[in-house]
Amino acid sequence: MSEENNEVKLGNGASRATLNYLLIAAVFLLIGIMIGNYLWNTEADKSVLVDEAQLRSVMLSVLEESDIARASDMALAVEDEQPDRFALVDDDPFLGAADAPVVIVEFSDFFCVYCKRHFDQTFAPLLENYGQHIRYVYRDFARLTQESTPAAAAAQCAFAQDKFWEFREDFFNNQDSLNRDFYLQTAAAHELDVAEFTACIDEGRFVGEVELDGFDGQIAGVRGTPGFFINGQILSGAQPYVIFERMIRLELDKAGIDYE
Repeated sequence: MSEENNEVKLGNGASRATLNYLLIAAVFLLIGIMIGNYLWNTEADKSVLVDEAQLRSVMLSVLEESDIARASDMALAVEDEQPDRFALVDDDPFLGAADAPVVIVEFSDFFCVYCKRHFDQTFAPLLENYGQHIRYVYRDFARLTQESTPAAAAAQCAFAQDKFWEFREDFFNNQDSLNRDFYLQTAAAHELDVAEFTACIDEGRFVGEVELDGFDGQIAGVRGTPGFFINGQILSGAQPYVIFERMIRLELDKAGIDYE
């Protein structure tokens, strides 16, 4: 069962905040070592307690302003690093402009109840309000049931006939009915070449593509469904609309785009 997670991370799984904390910790470790050396080498009585003012003086004497500035610049550099928003796009189905300023990559499973929640509550409003700024990419993370991969592969067979998004909607609206018969019924309902579609699912033409999506998602830090990357920044779980909106607006602000 997938779990919701509110932590926002970079594509490589490590948060910007975590990197900054590690850098700051390293700087203060260095300061502590320098202070220790200073106090060890001083001729003063070791039993004398050094008050805060003395420590401040020692710190300034061993850590030059240039060192402080360099550490600050390093922290800012880590904070300013921007992941490639197209890194996880691949050749999967997408909506919106190919070069949109905001790229949302969803890793999903058609049997995931949280994925359906996102589809029901968040997906449509996002496209309605920010669709002109978004490239929305769907990728598979088919891990929940034995039928997850066949369902994902069937949707990819529909994608080969330009009907992926219709299948996605029908699949999420009929999670309890997903099986081979339903896939064939859906193909007929959307006027696909049913014989070609049947051969596609029976031959498992897109099973490898589905598995590759899952591997890519796992490497990128996806641990459950749904998992999203907004311009390379991970957002886990069926988060409420306002969270997506906040992250999208931040990216549009960075790009200097007026979204009002």
